[in-house]
Amino acid sequence: MRMSGLAVLLCVGLVYISYVLADTRQEWGTAVELRDPRPIAVSRLRHQLGYGGLVHHYLNSVLRPGQSLEETATFDLGAVRGALLDFQALRMSPLERTALTIINDELDSVYTALEQMERDVYADLTPQEAYARFNVDLERMADAVDMLATVSFGDFGDTPPHHQLLSEFEAAIGLDGIVHHLKAYLLTSDTAHAEQAQESVATATALLQQLRERAVSNAEREAVRIIARTVTDYEAGIAKAIDMMAQGLSPSEIDVAIQVDDMPAISAYATLMSFEMARLERGTEAVGRGIFSAQLAAILLIVLFTIPFIVLFVRISLGLMQVVPQWANTLTAIAEGLAKEEFDKNQDYSGLPTELAALEEPFAAIRRTLWFRKEQALEGEAQVDTMAADTEQLTTKIAGVRDDLRTASKRADEAEKAAAKASKDVDMMGGVIEAMSHGVLATRGFDGILFWNLRLSELLGIPPDWFSRDRSLHELLLYLATRGDFGTGDPMETVQQVISLMGEKLTEGIMRHDLSLKGNAERVLAMEIVRRGDGTIVFSATDITARHELAVAMEQQAISDPLTGLANRTALNDFTSSMLKHAKRSGEKAAILALDLDGFKPINDHYGHGAGDEVLVELSNRLSEEIRETDFVARTGGDEFILVLLHLDDGLGAARFATRLLRAIEMPVRLSSGEDVSVSGSIGISVFPDNAEDLELLYRNADEALYAAKGAGRNCVKTYDEIAVVSEGVEDVAESA
Repeated sequence: MRMSGLAVLLCVGLVYISYVLADTRQEWGTAVELRDPRPIAVSRLRHQLGYGGLVHHYLNSVLRPGQSLEETATFDLGAVRGALLDFQALRMSPLERTALTIINDELDSVYTALEQMERDVYADLTPQEAYARFNVDLERMADAVDMLATVSFGDFGDTPPHHQLLSEFEAAIGLDGIVHHLKAYLLTSDTAHAEQAQESVATATALLQQLRERAVSNAEREAVRIIARTVTDYEAGIAKAIDMMAQGLSPSEIDVAIQVDDMPAISAYATLMSFEMARLERGTEAVGRGIFSAQLAAILLIVLFTIPFIVLFVRISLGLMQVVPQWANTLTAIAEGLAKEEFDKNQDYSGLPTELAALEEPFAAIRRTLWFRKEQALEGEAQVDTMAADTEQLTTKIAGVRDDLRTASKRADEAEKAAAKASKDVDMMGGVIEAMSHGVLATRGFDGILFWNLRLSELLGIPPDWFSRDRSLHELLLYLATRGDFGTGDPMETVQQVISLMGEKLTEGIMRHDLSLKGNAERVLAMEIVRRGDGTIVFSATDITARHELAVAMEQQAISDPLTGLANRTALNDFTSSMLKHAKRSGEKAAILALDLDGFKPINDHYGHGAGDEVLVELSNRLSEEIRETDFVARTGGDEFILVLLHLDDGLGAARFATRLLRAIEMPVRLSSGEDVSVSGSIGISVFPDNAEDLELLYRNADEALYAAKGAGRNCVKTYDEIAVVSEGVEDVAESA
């Protein structure tokens, strides 16, 4: 009975140990997958190269030469070099060594390109021209990284591990993905890159769906949602970039228009990676717990068995005590070591002899000849009589012609004198036209050119020898349209539109038009065009460049602050009025931020107003850099500024931006004298429509919040909601008292 009980107990213990070891084996397999050094190395390499990494910052450095992003890209380059060391520590196949050689070659090319950008070697070139000069083949690098990924991950079928999904998502959004091909499309105008970027969006969306289905916590789901929103923004940016590229806009203009805030997505991806590392740690801990449970069960079995079985189970116990710790040590050591692109009248001769009858034809011919001669003589006499009469008439006419010739000769002399005088007048008129300060052109309708002066060729920027009377007005307009003086579009269609417009306007009288020459960007011409009664069209061109520039400068001066170049209150009022109308139509939130500088007066008092101006200019530049393209900043007083934020989800976004703005203001300002000075700022926030829908009330609420920030010790942010809550609390206390 006791033996049966012990046997049952032994069976139960062995079943429990088998269960624990089987469960531990499953956890061990998961831990081995997570700690396999090759997939980890590939994931790290893709992360350092792709989204938010080297290739991302390198392409941004080319697209945005004035933002000094080369240092960030150089830092990323060092991180990529470190990731490559992970592979060099492994036993690599020839295929992997070839891939690493390719990646290192392209990294050297990227390093050379970054050095050239830092030294402004191609500062006079456009981003597209500079990108073409750099000997960097990102597609070759991407193919090499994909080669490493294929070797490292292998084929996991339809259900790849979680860490491979993250690595594949890195490839879909970074190198050889959305960011890579979108930026390359802006720099090369190659539609193949745009198509690849759209395909990458589809791939990234599918991978995010799998990650969302596997998420086990709200934090993971929120991280996937944030990344998905960024992918959606890039998808909209790709479509917008294709439209703007078709409109002929520059890569830099398109880049600014479609710029996406990547920081939330990068932070969210870091969250997903931290959860992956947590899974790794949990797997390792589960393996340790399973081994510990197996050890404990084995010890209990040994303790519970009695002496009769001691000999039988000594080997089993000793074997388990030796093997299980070895497994544990091996598992622990391995777990800790695993980490890591188309006439006659007829006579009768019948009675004559044959010989004479043969003369019939010769005689007939002679008779016809004589008859013809007689007829000719008669006609000649008639003609002589006619000619005599004609001669008499001709003599009379010749006498009249002689009289006419005398008259014509006299008139010819008079005409010659008049022509000489006219030629002298024409020469004098030509000299007057050439001496004019404005260009003159006359054409026979829209056809041949009649005359022009050299001043016209100077104003239009056309070589003087181009003009000739063999040219036409149509050719001149086509010359200007081909050069781009009438904007973009097909030159032939543009010329037809210009001719149609001139024909329509000239029927109404004189046509006046200011022409800004695209082929001669520094010159603006005032054109006056008149059609005369004989169809001649006369053009007069006057250089009004200086007047135009003065008008532009005066217009700019009227809406901007002369010291900082920021908008003034006039421009602010215009913008905020439009902002309110847009926000009311769209239902979006907006915010007014009132900013005052703290500690600015002591700088003026100690260093002088010149130093204060330097601080205002530097801080204005920082404000302009911090705001988005759709936001607005204006200087409304000495050290007072108003910022307008659009497209907000809630008031918290405005508060976060204001906090970040204070950090930028706190950075020291180096004066021209070499000394560093610092100021801080206080910000009050009023949100539309939460706090007010009237513009004046929005301003007043922002000012009240600003005063509250100053009263709270300065260098802080206060929202109108916060001070409203405090006011309500005070009123409640007063009522209760």
